[in-house]
Amino acid sequence: MNNGTSVRAIMAGIVVLVSLHCFGCSIDAGELPSGPQGVNTGQPVRYAKRFSITGAGDGCTLVRVLSPGEKETGMEYAYLLVPGHREIPEDCGEARVVRTPVKSVSCETGFQVELLDMLGCFGALRAVSGKMRVGQDKVHRLIDSGDLPVTGFMRGLNMETMLEVDPDLAFVNVTSVSTDLFEKMIGYGLRPGFFCASLEEHPLGALEWIKFVGAFFGKDSLAAEIFRQREKAYLDVVKEAGNFRHRPKVIAGYSRKGAWSTMGSSRWFATMLEHAGADYLFRGQRLDRGHVLSHEVAMAAGMEADFWVNTHFGVTDLDGLIREDRRYDLFRSVRNGTVYNNNNCRFGNGRNRFWDTGMTEPHVVLGDLVSIFHPGFLPERNLKYYRRLQGVGQVPGVGQ
Repeated sequence: MNNGTSVRAIMAGIVVLVSLHCFGCSIDAGELPSGPQGVNTGQPVRYAKRFSITGAGDGCTLVRVLSPGEKETGMEYAYLLVPGHREIPEDCGEARVVRTPVKSVSCETGFQVELLDMLGCFGALRAVSGKMRVGQDKVHRLIDSGDLPVTGFMRGLNMETMLEVDPDLAFVNVTSVSTDLFEKMIGYGLRPGFFCASLEEHPLGALEWIKFVGAFFGKDSLAAEIFRQREKAYLDVVKEAGNFRHRPKVIAGYSRKGAWSTMGSSRWFATMLEHAGADYLFRGQRLDRGHVLSHEVAMAAGMEADFWVNTHFGVTDLDGLIREDRRYDLFRSVRNGTVYNNNNCRFGNGRNRFWDTGMTEPHVVLGDLVSIFHPGFLPERNLKYYRRLQGVGQVPGVGQ
């Protein structure tokens, strides 16, 4: 190692140590009130299992996030939200101190952007990961005009751009794939907002992350009210649907590189399929990295399933689907014309709205699925997010 490299390595180490010191305080965050044991003066969290909001005294709020780690229990990150007019407590533990309301954020997904918009905080958006994960037309226009920097994401994150933007909080989508990105961001003095909505097991748990975002903007009451309205709408559909005697067998995903990807079938979506009165054949399957399932298991299920949903995002008809893999001809759903894709609702630029706005309207998505699996229950309903794929192998009148 030459002298120049040695100096850079030493300086990088100093930056990491200083940043970690400034981002946290001296005592363990466990000494602050937590979860059910503490007195929760913040907004109650009912469905989400990956974050909690509790009062920490003197107008401060403690937000905890449980992100996946090498063990099932995962790793915990804590934020101490301190209103701008109050002094920072001397003993804030290992919690990362964030002054609220935050003035600037970066987002990695369109769902995060949508939550900002719902809370009236779109103006705080200073950067996004790019057009791949964010579909909103106005975001694309800002990118094209050069008014909104693009940061990339995961291993492709442009740290130089992030440092130039230097948002108060950088919302980062956390998945089941381990990475050291977050530690690197903290080491550079950035403040990542660990966002785990896609890992929730209940559709309302995913939507409840609006309370997480709202806490950083001082929009707790608004977030709670929006959530309450949509929670009621979702539960109303569940209640009206009741207990279906017949539960059709359903698969989701598509063949990809010799395996079967169930991307688009997060845990919360599997729960939604159950609420919609379906028997999800992949429930309980142990998935490898990236939601990958054994191709043999998936193909066998495909020949048995009555319905197939969430196929490849670019597919709009059965002809295109079968061109992806001729073996799909063997699927019962393909032969019966009961294949539905979640790409019916799009932004003006052609991007799919399902993962951007659909997650904020779980009651609408659930209504779509109920009408698909049980067409006699909601006969007058028009699908919003789903389209029935038509073409080769379709039997007229089936699955309408």
